[in-house]
Amino acid sequence: MNRLSRTLICTGALAAVLPAVAVVAQTPPAIVDGVAAGEVTSTSAVVWARSDRAATMRALAAPAAGAGATIELTASSSADGHLAAQAVFTGLSPATRYRYEIWFEADGARGASETGTFRTAPAADASGAVSLIWGGDLAGQGYCRQVGVGFPIFEPMRALDADFFVANGDMIYADSVCPARGPLPGWENVPGEFLSIADPAVDWNETDTVEEIYAAHWRYNRADPGFQAFLRSTPMYIQWDDHEVINDFGAAWPVLAAAPDRAGYPNIVAAGRKTFFDFHPFTRHPDEADRIYRAVRWGRDVELFILDARSYRSENRAADDPDAGKTMLGAAQLAWLKDALASSTATWKVVSSDVPLAIPTGSRPEALGRDAFAGGSSPPGAAGTGFERELFDLLEHLDAEAVANIVFIATDVHFAAQFRYEQDFDGDGEPLLFHELVSGPLSAVRRAALPELDPTLHPVVLYAEGDIFNFGTLRIEDGGTGVPRLSTDIRDETGRIRPGSVLELRPE
Repeated sequence: MNRLSRTLICTGALAAVLPAVAVVAQTPPAIVDGVAAGEVTSTSAVVWARSDRAATMRALAAPAAGAGATIELTASSSADGHLAAQAVFTGLSPATRYRYEIWFEADGARGASETGTFRTAPAADASGAVSLIWGGDLAGQGYCRQVGVGFPIFEPMRALDADFFVANGDMIYADSVCPARGPLPGWENVPGEFLSIADPAVDWNETDTVEEIYAAHWRYNRADPGFQAFLRSTPMYIQWDDHEVINDFGAAWPVLAAAPDRAGYPNIVAAGRKTFFDFHPFTRHPDEADRIYRAVRWGRDVELFILDARSYRSENRAADDPDAGKTMLGAAQLAWLKDALASSTATWKVVSSDVPLAIPTGSRPEALGRDAFAGGSSPPGAAGTGFERELFDLLEHLDAEAVANIVFIATDVHFAAQFRYEQDFDGDGEPLLFHELVSGPLSAVRRAALPELDPTLHPVVLYAEGDIFNFGTLRIEDGGTGVPRLSTDIRDETGRIRPGSVLELRPE
C-alpha cells in the first residue's frame, strides 16, 4: 500500500467521526448571479460579482488582444452588502476591449472563476462609432422568468455586441410578485420566493424584512442565465425609476401619497436605494453617497447624461404653478444638467430620463397627481399637476444656449414611440430641435401605444407601437461624409427591427 492510499484511508476514517461541517468548510466559495461591468469611461471600469458566502473577491483585467499589463484587484463580500463585491479598474487605455476574470477565495479555498469583457470609451477628442442599447421594465405585473425560457429578450440584445446598455429603470418590480402561473395562457413562471413591498402584510418598520424583499427581487432577476450572458459581454449604466422602490414614489417625501397612514415609508426608500447600489457595478459618489445622476463621455461625438427623477422630486399632487416651486430634478441636479449640456462639446448629447416628456403618466392622477413631466388634460383633476414648468425652464435654457443635437431616451410607459420637438422656447425666433425615443417593456405588461399625448410641447409622432416586448438601439457613426450620423430603431424580443422604427438623424 503506498503512502497516498494510506492517507486516503485515514481521511475516510476521520470523516466518520468528525462533524460534517469540517468537510463543508473546505468547499470553495462560488459566484452566484454571474459577473458584470459598468460605469465604463475611457480609462476606468467597475466590475461586480456576488458570492455564496463572505469571501475575498479577486479580479483581473487585461487587454483582450493580449498586449498590455494585467491589473489585479481585491475586494470583500459581506452579508451587509448582500455578498456583493466590486472593484474599480483605473489606468486603462481608451477604445480598448478588455477581458476580466473574477473568482472568490475563503478559508484557503479558491472558487471557480467567470470571465467577461468590456470596451473602454474613446478619448474625448477621438472619433469612432459608438453603439448602445437601452431598455427597462423587467419582471413586472407577473411577466417574470418563464420556465425553460427565462427572459428571452436578452439573447438578441447580447448578439448585438453593443458598447453599453443603459438600464433605464424599473429593472425590478419590488411592488409586484412572480407567481407560478403567468398572466397569459401557457405562460409559466419560475416562482419568485418573495413578497411585494406593497403587500399590507409587510411591516415597513421591520427594516431587515424590508431590505430582504428588495434583495430577493434583485436576486431573482439576476439569476436569469440569459441576463447573465448579456451582462458578461455588455457593460451597463444603471438608473432607477419608481418600481425599484414602489409605484410613483418620491424619495424625499415623508409618506407615500398613495398610503399616507402607512408607517415606515422612509425605511423602504432607504432599503430600495441600498439594494440598488449593492446589486450593480456602480460606485457611490465620493461626496454625495446617494447621488445617481451623472454623465460620461464616449469620444468626440457622444456624451451620455443619466438623470434621477426620484430622489429630489416634489409631491406629484402639488400644483405646478409659479408660486409652488415644484421640482422633479431638484435645484442641484437641474443646475448641473443645464451647465453640463450647454458646455458639452460632444456632437450628440444623449439624455437618459427615467420618465418621458410629453406622455402623461401616474396611477390615479386625479387624486395623486402626475408622475412624469406632462400634465395631461384628462381625467378631470389631473391637469396642472405635472412638472412642465421645470421642463420648460430647462428647454428655455438649452434654446438660449443654442444647444444642438439633443436626444432623450426613456422607457416607463410600456410601449415604444419616437417624437420630434421643434419649438421656440426662449422667444428669439429660433426654435430648439430635439428628439425623444421611448422603448419598453423588456418583460412587463404591454400597453397600447399613445393613449394620450400632452400637446404643450407640440410633439410630432414619428413612430408608435404597443403590445410588444422591445428594446431600443442607438448607434452613432460616420455617415460617409465625416458627419457623425445617429441611427436608432426599436427591436422586439426576437431581435427583429420593428417596421417604421428606423430613424436616422444628422447633426445640425
